[in-house]
Amino acid sequence: MKHIFIDLEMNNVAKEHKDFIKISRQETIEIGAVKLDDKYELEDEFKEYVKPQYNTIIEPKFVHLTGITTADVSGADTFANVLRRFIKWCGSDYKIYSWSDCDKAQLLHEIKAKGLVEFDTDPGLNYMYDNWIDYQNEFKKELHLSHIMSLSKAVDLSGLAFQGKAHDGLIDARNTALLFRASRNSEDYAKMRKAFTEAFTPTVFTMADLIDFSQLKFDDEDSSSQTNNSITNSNE
Repeated sequence: MKHIFIDLEMNNVAKEHKDFIKISRQETIEIGAVKLDDKYELEDEFKEYVKPQYNTIIEPKFVHLTGITTADVSGADTFANVLRRFIKWCGSDYKIYSWSDCDKAQLLHEIKAKGLVEFDTDPGLNYMYDNWIDYQNEFKKELHLSHIMSLSKAVDLSGLAFQGKAHDGLIDARNTALLFRASRNSEDYAKMRKAFTEAFTPTVFTMADLIDFSQLKFDDEDSSSQTNNSITNSNE
C-alpha cells in the first residue's frame, strides 16, 4: 500500500461572488503531494498551481503566507483539470494524509461551489475520500498528546528539522511525510516521545527560585566580619 501526503494552498474568493462564498470562501491555488511506497521510501512528488476563477489576483496576505503570486498562477490550469491529474497520479491502493481535515473539506466545498457534478460519481475521488486520514489528529494519538498543534511545531518538537518554508504545498506535504516516517521507526519514535515528554513536562517552580542566595549574609557571617575588622584595626 502507498502512502500519499497532500497539502493545498488557497486564496480568498473575491467579495462580489456572494453565492460562491456561501459554499466555499476560498479557492485552491496549489496542490502539493508526496507519495511513499510500502516501505515508506519516497516514490514520487506532485506539485501544480491552480488558476483561481473567482479572484483576479492572489491577495497580498496569501502572497506573503504562501509565496505564490498572481503571475505564478496566471498560466496555470483550472481546478477541475489539475484535480483530475492528481487523482490519476494517486493511482490505487493507497492511504492519503493531510495535516488536519481542512484540505478534504476544501475539495468537497470547492467542487460543490463550482458545480463540478462529474466528480460526484468519480470512483477515484470517492476512493480518496474513503481513505483520507487527518494526520494531525492521528499524530496526536500516536504521540499521546493532549492537544493538536501546527505542522511546523510538531516537526520542531519532534527533534526533526523542518525542510523548507512552511505554507508551500509540496514542502508541507514533505514535512508531514517526514513525521509519518519517523513515527513508523521504533528508534525515531522513542526519540520523538522523549522530546515531547520533556517539552510538555511542567517545571517545578518555588519561591526559592526568585532568591539569589549568593547575595545573602547571615548574622554569624556579619559578626565574624566585624570581629575580623576589629582585629585588623587593633593590629594597625
